[in-house]
Amino acid sequence: MLLLAFSGVGWVWNTLTSIRQNELRPLTRTATPTSTMFRQPFTVLLLGVDQRADGGEGVRSDTLILAYIHPTEQWVSLLSIPRDTVAVIPGLGEQKINAAYNYGYQHAASLYGPGTDPAAAGGALVAETVAMLLNMPVDYVAQIDFSGFERLIDAIGGVLIDVPAPLLDSSFPTDDYGYERIFIPAGLQILDGKTALKYARSRHGSSDFDRAQRQQMLLRAVVATIQRRGLIDQAGVLATLLEEVRRSIKTTLPIDDPAVLRDLLMLAQAIDSSRIATFGINPRDVAVVAEIGSDIYWNRRDLAMLVERFRAGPQIDSELAKVQVLNGTPVNGLAGRISRALAQANFQTLPASNTERREKTMLIDYTGKPATLARLAAHLGLPPSQVFATPPADAPPQPLGADIVLVVGLDYEPRWALVP
Repeated sequence: MLLLAFSGVGWVWNTLTSIRQNELRPLTRTATPTSTMFRQPFTVLLLGVDQRADGGEGVRSDTLILAYIHPTEQWVSLLSIPRDTVAVIPGLGEQKINAAYNYGYQHAASLYGPGTDPAAAGGALVAETVAMLLNMPVDYVAQIDFSGFERLIDAIGGVLIDVPAPLLDSSFPTDDYGYERIFIPAGLQILDGKTALKYARSRHGSSDFDRAQRQQMLLRAVVATIQRRGLIDQAGVLATLLEEVRRSIKTTLPIDDPAVLRDLLMLAQAIDSSRIATFGINPRDVAVVAEIGSDIYWNRRDLAMLVERFRAGPQIDSELAKVQVLNGTPVNGLAGRISRALAQANFQTLPASNTERREKTMLIDYTGKPATLARLAAHLGLPPSQVFATPPADAPPQPLGADIVLVVGLDYEPRWALVP
């Protein structure tokens, strides 16, 4: 079906040349031949660019997500980088990583030569900065602005997503530099482009970390929505999507090569959303060395360990451990929300249930699944005193079919109901 769809949109190839950006950095890999491109993993830096129509406040990369794609094993890892992260920016020195795009954009000619496209220069400088920060190559860059994101979501008919917790933001920024109140309820729903953008951009919560989780959840939901609706197999819809991509996205990926675009679309169709692993640079996984104002300095050793987990991809647990969440609080539906979040984080979950009231949360291994126990404890940020390799005396009876049980107590944290 995909090949039949392509036969009806041959005219699109000429329009795709406007999407392709020149690669300003030294090539990290052979870019064009699909025979090599799709036999080995490659990285794509995804940039959400905030560029106001009036030019106010400059241009900045509001979202930074590095995707590590393994085409032969058909899985993807996503790593969110907080915009307040301090990194060494070539030509600028130690600054917030958020400043790299604007600096590259404003100094395109001096950094990369006369006549350089400012947007390409901004993307290239962010890629150089990210590569040094993570000590791994950034092969390609793809950038989209906010209005383009809205249009793409609307082009696929909205995105189906299970919002784990309600979002209330009384001071969401508007394009005219004002503020508005937004509310997105919890539950399964279809978000249109405007609402999806608000869900991705809101800084509701304690920091950018919650927002990074929502952005990754949206990316996974977009992939699942496209696959569920079979949009890639529909020639007319595919043509509309490609036209919207032409308007909205700029990338150094060689998608002006028809074979590359075909293979990328086939790969997007083949990767199941459960094979998309999500990671983020956050205080749960990486120690904060210093926080000066809003500038965050991360522990280099912890960061390197996180990058290794990121490169390892989704660990489809060989133990096949089943996790069940039991609600020991008076908050209705809490266990279900946490369970859905854990499922989206690639844990194998059973239907949530209730138990007697508990003051303290307990994570209990009933059948000897140490790898899953450790991964789940780290994911939730639980201290060792609340993690049990064998059931303690006050543990609830083992639920049928459950290997590991999370008993949620009154000390639960709302972030547990967010996808990492």
